[in-house]
Amino acid sequence: MKKIKRKVATYIRVSTEEQASHGYSMDVQRQVLEDYARGHQLEIIARFEEAESAYKQGRPEYNRMVMYITKHREVSAVLVYKFDRLARNRLDYAKLVDETGIEILSATEQFPRNAAGELMGDMQIAYSRFYSAQLSERVSDAMRAKAKQGIYPSYAPIGYLNDPRSKTLQPDPERAHLVKELFQEYAQTLIALADLVKRAKELGLTTRKGGFLVRSVLHKMLSNPIYCGIVRWSGITSAGVHEPLVSQQLFDRVQDKLHGRGTSKTKHQFPFRGFLTCGYCGCRLTATIVKGKYIYYHCTNGHGKCKQPYVRQDVLAERLRSVVDNVHLPEEVAAALIEQIRDGERERETNLRERMEKLHEESSRLRGLRDKAYIDKLSDVLPEERWMELDAGWEKKLHELTRETLRIQEALKRRGADDAREAFELLEHASQLFNDQSAEEQAQALRILVSNCTIRGETVEPHYRKPFDVVVEGNETGVWYAQQDSNRTAETSCGE
Repeated sequence: MKKIKRKVATYIRVSTEEQASHGYSMDVQRQVLEDYARGHQLEIIARFEEAESAYKQGRPEYNRMVMYITKHREVSAVLVYKFDRLARNRLDYAKLVDETGIEILSATEQFPRNAAGELMGDMQIAYSRFYSAQLSERVSDAMRAKAKQGIYPSYAPIGYLNDPRSKTLQPDPERAHLVKELFQEYAQTLIALADLVKRAKELGLTTRKGGFLVRSVLHKMLSNPIYCGIVRWSGITSAGVHEPLVSQQLFDRVQDKLHGRGTSKTKHQFPFRGFLTCGYCGCRLTATIVKGKYIYYHCTNGHGKCKQPYVRQDVLAERLRSVVDNVHLPEEVAAALIEQIRDGERERETNLRERMEKLHEESSRLRGLRDKAYIDKLSDVLPEERWMELDAGWEKKLHELTRETLRIQEALKRRGADDAREAFELLEHASQLFNDQSAEEQAQALRILVSNCTIRGETVEPHYRKPFDVVVEGNETGVWYAQQDSNRTAETSCGE
């Protein structure tokens, strides 16, 4: 008499590609289950396969299998490669075994079909759950350790790539410049976040999976300090070892706009705003867009209605040309001034490095205090509530120290002598070039020269920065004080 085959469902699961190297791939599991079914008079009438962690609850195929078994009572067992392929959390296991009463068959583990076998199965699930929890804890600790070292411990955010050799982030050659452009556009224009989403799509910026950025993803990107060189992970904030895509100043301006702390009108829209003062009442000059395209500058009327008239941006630019017309620098004077700036830079750099050393010492001291307190907490010397209070305070202080360190690093990159040399070269042909430049470029040149300009009617009175005030005075009087001082020093030395 022919023996009737038992009807079973198979469940196959992999969680990572690594399992393929341990013999857990879907193909291997599928073949083993097919062979086991043929050798044990089992008929497979349903197959369920998925790539999910068994530690995670709510797996789609697992839930579909439970519903299938509930409706098809002819299924007498679920066949798996190993018990831990089925579940590593008690809730999913109970949902299948307790609610359906189904038997679990393992193709590679032999458990008796009695109460002892059920206990062994339960113990196997419990051990698997413990293993997963322990593994997750170790991974979490390892990731936190990396974050403390300034290494981003996960998949690279948009604009970066994971470098397998250095284990750090590297700028994505295809996306990094697009991310930087979005930061700049959001900070320097009137664009709203919804419109920036459209702009990102126009630029072709996509996620790792190739999808376009939605508003929430873009907001998260703009809020992530990873782009200005800070690693923030699981309560840890550290100076990253990777290359920032944007400066700390630009990142801060974006945060101000995201959280409504700053004005939406910026230098990019109104390039001459910020260094113009009304000559009648002393208030600042601001700007307004008229008819959606014309930019007019006018007094803020902070002390009441002012008689300073509105002036269109192109007309204002023509008047401001006198600021550069007044500056002409002889070659020998330019060389002397650059050397003076270099002397000042050397002193500034020394002070900055001393400050950075103190910041590092303070950071090390705080980390030492936190490590000692953590040991006290583990030893039950320090109450949990007190530890959390202290840790929050230290974390906030370390974050502030990190931000100040990054600001100093940015300051150390700046070279005033190089800027001055470029400015002097620009001034050589400034008058001829000024009219051909964009308003943004004109404003950039003016800000190098002046700290402020007073506008009174059609008259412009510039307040030149050092050392350009000496240049202008030298042009007006024909006397170059820098040279006279140098000669006087030489004469005195010879006389003595």
